[in-house]
Amino acid sequence: MIAIVSLLVVVTVSILMTRVATVALTHTGLARESARFQARPAFTGAGFTTNESERAVNHPVRRRIIMLLMLMENAGIVTAMSSLILTFVDEGAGVNLTMRLGFLIVGLVVLWTIATSQWVDRHLSRLIERTLNRYTQLEIKAYASLM
Repeated sequence: MIAIVSLLVVVTVSILMTRVATVALTHTGLARESARFQARPAFTGAGFTTNESERAVNHPVRRRIIMLLMLMENAGIVTAMSSLILTFVDEGAGVNLTMRLGFLIVGLVVLWTIATSQWVDRHLSRLIERTLNRYTQLEIKAYASLM
């Protein structure tokens, strides 16, 4: 069960990291939808090449945010995969495979529900924005992209 909990924690941290990166990218002047789209492939290593991604990596602050996200992606995937493997290795604790699989599915469904909730997104974005404003020097500079 510890492996399932650690997997759910890794998935939760991964979701939070992409949310923080989305808000940080919006602070550099990127539109929210564009920032969300750029944060996900940077974290997963999908590597979309579009005009938007070129604009994102040509900006020095955005490039640092994306590079940090790419670095964290490697640690997250390795940890998630090892936790997933350990989840299905017989622990000998009397917890059968069906129960472990059920707990994993329920946990992932709960995380998916929370991650797609507009209410949670709105409040979490406000909290992240306040934290970034307090502890970083990121400023919203939308006028730079307009020029």
